[in-house]
Amino acid sequence: MEKDKQRIPSVDLFKYFCAILVIAIHTRPLEEINPLLGFAASDVVTRIAVPFFFTAFGYFYFQKRINGEKAFLRSFQRLLMVYSLWSMVYFLISFFQWGYTNIKGYLVDCVLGFFLYGSYYHFWFFPALLFALCICELFLRLGWSRLLIPLSIVLFATGCLGCSYYSLCKDLPFLGSLFSHSQFNTIRRMILMGFPFFAGGYVVHLVKDRCSSRAWNIAWACVFLAWIGEIIFVSRKGYQRNVILTFALYPYTLLTLIELLLHPAPKLGQFTKDLKKISGLTYYAHPLFILFLLAAYRAVADQAIPNTLLFTLTMLSTLFVGKLFSRINKPFLNRLMS
Repeated sequence: MEKDKQRIPSVDLFKYFCAILVIAIHTRPLEEINPLLGFAASDVVTRIAVPFFFTAFGYFYFQKRINGEKAFLRSFQRLLMVYSLWSMVYFLISFFQWGYTNIKGYLVDCVLGFFLYGSYYHFWFFPALLFALCICELFLRLGWSRLLIPLSIVLFATGCLGCSYYSLCKDLPFLGSLFSHSQFNTIRRMILMGFPFFAGGYVVHLVKDRCSSRAWNIAWACVFLAWIGEIIFVSRKGYQRNVILTFALYPYTLLTLIELLLHPAPKLGQFTKDLKKISGLTYYAHPLFILFLLAAYRAVADQAIPNTLLFTLTMLSTLFVGKLFSRINKPFLNRLMS
């Protein structure tokens, strides 16, 4: 979403990697081969993907704001436009997929989905991102920027307690009621996840130049090991409802962005020039490819497609189509893939 002059090849490459990880979340590769490998491929490695999108967007947004640019309206409008265009596609898909007979109920679901849950299962990212953008902009305008960091840490920690440490906290006053609430997933995505990681972009902006590259390398390695160790720990203890949020994930995501910013890999500029559009199409459109592949394989082989094959074909097909469309310089296509 940032301007081309801000393109950083290493960040672009990692964004595409994260888009592939999102495909893995929704196709669960290796699970039919080995449950443990499937868990690692779809529930562990993938957990940095969406948090990284939030943090990277937040970093570039805060960079603009601190440099004096009036970036809010432009960023909000662009996000809303992309979200609205793709939502029209997925609302139509949902109508035929679920066979709505009550038009009023369908329209209500569309409105609630658009503003709260996401217009399709992977699009919860947009309401959460728009919410984070608005709240952070409000804090900046009120002069409360110093509160962003402590507030985001408290909210993220709450999300961790409701995910990785659920069994320890489910009976606590207030927190237990929050974690058992029917809308906890929505609360977690928008308030306990989207906002903290977006604000994490502000943290990155403040600290990335305060240490040497070697110090950041060591910090990243230590936090990465801590993140893996925490997932193993809560899984063996059985504390987790899921491992979507763990305490070490927050510094791991922020440090990953710092590493990429400190090592921009300018020689990859030509190689990554189309990755912004390809990453966008991969994230936005991969459910369409999944639906098509599921139906096509069922029609040809008369059985369900294996998870790993579904993942591989979805990844390759989105890459091919994304590469094809990225070469077509049409404003409408550019908006759909931005």
